[in-house]
Amino acid sequence: MRSIVVALACVLTIVAFVLDRPLQAKDKDEIIKMQQELLILQRQVKDLQELDSKNTGEVKALLNQALDNVNSMRRDVAQIREIVDRGVGEMVSNADTLTQQVTRLSERLNATDQRIEKVQEQLEGLRRIFSPTQLSTNCEEGDKLYETAYGDYIRGNYALAVAQLRNYINCFPNTEGAANAQYLIGDSLYKQLDYKNAVIEFDRLIAGYPSSSRIIAARLKKADSLIKLERYKEASSELKFLVENHPGTAEALQASELLRQLPVVPERRRGR
Repeated sequence: MRSIVVALACVLTIVAFVLDRPLQAKDKDEIIKMQQELLILQRQVKDLQELDSKNTGEVKALLNQALDNVNSMRRDVAQIREIVDRGVGEMVSNADTLTQQVTRLSERLNATDQRIEKVQEQLEGLRRIFSPTQLSTNCEEGDKLYETAYGDYIRGNYALAVAQLRNYINCFPNTEGAANAQYLIGDSLYKQLDYKNAVIEFDRLIAGYPSSSRIIAARLKKADSLIKLERYKEASSELKFLVENHPGTAEALQASELLRQLPVVPERRRGR
């Protein structure tokens, strides 16, 4: 255990003073080694924080909590090293004070070790989120299956996410989770600029899950996809539907703006 090693270094320092010997280099090396490990942990947190640009608020909060714990541990280690560096002569004036100092030092080291373990657990949880996954066809664990697919989606692994989400829908077709999965399939294709297939998938959501809370967002992205495909008449109908049936929503406001920006397409004259 890391705390045992550091505590042993402190005890060796006390013995060295009693025997009127200078602090040995190997004892300080243990403290330096612990600081280096904490610096590595901090760099890992910062690396994950950079990957978090596409992530949700929940993962951001977890990263910030992990970073706060690392910073707290660094302060504790700095204080411990300061105690060791200035010598046992300044740390104690009598045997009672020595015992109290050692006890407090041991408690601090134990608390620091617990925080290190907690940060490591948090980092491991984040690694699981950001690590590549394998395509699963197991229908026994629905929540885990959806979580895996969603993890691929937020990492930008859209092709794998689409495959995982389709499998989830096949396993649990008549659930709210299936509606969410269908939306994410359309959105994955939309983000890959595959507007033609995105329209198809959004239509499947609208037809198959008409009461889903994702419908409004799906209609707006469907309309934008139609604009990108220069299918302006269809896009106009979709945007007008949003404005008329969902007034006051953010999607309706965006739909109004897109309607104003639509190019005017002249109607084809009928042949005589």
